[in-house]
Amino acid sequence: MLSQIYPRVIDNLGDWNPQFFREIKGRLKSKNVAIVSFASIIGQGLLFLYFNSLLPTVETRYGHRYCTGNSVEYSTQAHCTQDLLGNVQTLKELWWLDLFTTMSIIGIVILLVAGSYMLMADVTKEKAKKTLNFLRLTPQSAMIILGGKMLGVPILIYLFGLLAVPLHLIAGLQAHIPFHLIISFYIVLAASCLFFYTASLLFSLVFTGLGNFQAWLGSLIIFFFLFMMIGVTIEGNNWTHTSVDWLMFFYPGTFLAYLVDSTFIPPNTIDYLSMEGLNSVNWYGHYLGQNFLTVLGFSLINYGICIACLWQGVKRRFHNPKNVVITKSQSYFISALFVIFNLGFTVQGLYDRNYDEAQLGVLFVFNFIFALLLIGALTPQRQILQDWSRFRHEGVNRNSAIKDLLIGEKSPATLAIAVNMMIITLYILPTIWLFPDVDEHLSISIMAVLSATMMIIYGTVYQLTLILKTKKRNFVATAAISTLIFSPPLSVMLLGTNSSVLPTVGLFSAIPFVSISEVSVVTLMVSALAQIIFIMGTNYQLKRMLNQAGVSETKALLTSSFQMQGGHCPPYI
Repeated sequence: MLSQIYPRVIDNLGDWNPQFFREIKGRLKSKNVAIVSFASIIGQGLLFLYFNSLLPTVETRYGHRYCTGNSVEYSTQAHCTQDLLGNVQTLKELWWLDLFTTMSIIGIVILLVAGSYMLMADVTKEKAKKTLNFLRLTPQSAMIILGGKMLGVPILIYLFGLLAVPLHLIAGLQAHIPFHLIISFYIVLAASCLFFYTASLLFSLVFTGLGNFQAWLGSLIIFFFLFMMIGVTIEGNNWTHTSVDWLMFFYPGTFLAYLVDSTFIPPNTIDYLSMEGLNSVNWYGHYLGQNFLTVLGFSLINYGICIACLWQGVKRRFHNPKNVVITKSQSYFISALFVIFNLGFTVQGLYDRNYDEAQLGVLFVFNFIFALLLIGALTPQRQILQDWSRFRHEGVNRNSAIKDLLIGEKSPATLAIAVNMMIITLYILPTIWLFPDVDEHLSISIMAVLSATMMIIYGTVYQLTLILKTKKRNFVATAAISTLIFSPPLSVMLLGTNSSVLPTVGLFSAIPFVSISEVSVVTLMVSALAQIIFIMGTNYQLKRMLNQAGVSETKALLTSSFQMQGGHCPPYI
C-alpha cells in the first residue's frame, strides 16, 4: 500500500534503513492498518462513552465525584447544583483529567508490554528460522538492523497510539494541564519505550531454548513490574525511601503526578497520583520530587545510561552469540554507576532521620541481584576458555596474565568479578559509618565484606562448572549457584529459628544481615577465613582444569598438523 502512494518516500526510507523498510513493508498491509485503526478508534469511543456515563444526572447528583456543590455529610463527595434551566453543574475539568490519566496508563501498558512482546517474538522467530544468522552476515551494523527492528516491528502499536494522541491531548488541555508538561510526558514515555525495547532485545539474544514461551515470559515480567508501579503511584504515599524508589523512575506514569498537580483542581479532590510521597524522595540529600525539571533531567540521564549499557550487550551478542554480554572494562564502569545510583536512594535516612535497618537490607538485596546479572554477563563459555587456555599454553601474553584476567574478553571472569565487588563494597563501607542510628557499624561492615566474598564464590563456582565437558553444563552451573543461594534459608527452615548453629549458617548467604548481631567477632573471622580458603581452592581447581584443557587442545592441534604433513608428533607431545 505504501509503495503505491509514497514511492519516493519509501525508496528514501529503504536507503536510510533497509531493515526498517523490510519490517514496515511486511506489517503495514491494508488489512493490518484497517484493523488497528478500527480497534484504536472504537476503543477510544468506548472509553469516552464509559466516562460520559459517569457524569452525574438529576437522579444521581447527590454525592457525586464530578459535582461542584458542597460536600455530602460523612463523605468526600459533593452535591451537584443546577442552573436555572435545571441542568446539572459538573466539574468538567476533573472529568477530562480522569480521562487523560486513564488513557495515559492504558497507553503505557500497551506500548511497553505489547511492543516488547512483539520484539521478543520476532527475534525468537528469526532464531527458529535461522534467518538471524543471515542478518549477522550482512554488512549493515547492529545499530541499523536492530534499530530498524525497534522502529519497525511494533509499528502497528505505534499506529494504535498515534491515533489516540488527539483525544489524549484534548483531554489534557481541557483539564488545564500545561502543553509543555504533556510534551514532557511524551518524551519520558518515548525514553521508557527505548529502554524496555532494548532490554527486550538483549533478553531475546541472551536466553535461548525457551521457544515461543520466551516472549510471553519477558512481557509478563514487564506487565508485573508496571502493575506494581501503578499501585505505588496511585496510593501516592507508598514510596519506601529505600533503593526500591529507584525503580519508580523507570515507570513513566510517575510523571503523571506533576501533570495532575499542575491543574487548578484542589488536591483533596484528586485521591490518586498525589505528590505526597514523591515530594519526600531524595537522592544524596537532594529532594528530587519537589521540582519537575530535576526529576525529568534525572530520569532522562538514568534512562540514557541504562540504554547505553544495554545496547553494548545487544551489539556484542548480535554479532557473536558466544560473546560475553559486556567486556570487563565496561563492567567496572557499570558497577561504579550502579553503586552510585543505588546508594543515593539508600542514604535518604541520613537526611530525614527516619533510618531503618531495612534500608541497608534492601541495598544488599539490590547488590545481590546486580552481582548475579554481572556474573552471567561476564562469564565466558567453555569453547572460549579452551581457546584462551590454548593460546596461554603456547606462550601468548604469558607475561601479562594479570592484565589479561582484568580486561581480556576471553579469559576467566573470576578476578574481574572480584574487582567489581571490591568497587561496590569500598564505596558502601564509608557510608555505613555515616548512619547516625546504626549501633553496630563494625558488624554491618563485616557483613558487607562477607556478602561480597559470597558473590565471588558464586562467580568462581559458576565459571568452574561452565568448563565441564557435559552438554548440560549451563544447567549444572545454574543448579550449583541455586544450591549455594538457597541452602542457607532452607537450612534455617529445617533447623528452626531456635537452633544454635542458625547464625553461623546465615553467614554463608549472600545477605547475612540477620546473623551479624547474633555471632561473635571470632565466628565472623572464622567464617571469613573459610570463605577465603574456599575461593582459593576453587580458583586453584579452575586454573588446573584450564591448563589441562589448554594442553589437550594444543596436543590435538599439533597432532592434526603433523598428520596432515605426513610426519610424526614429537616425543614430548
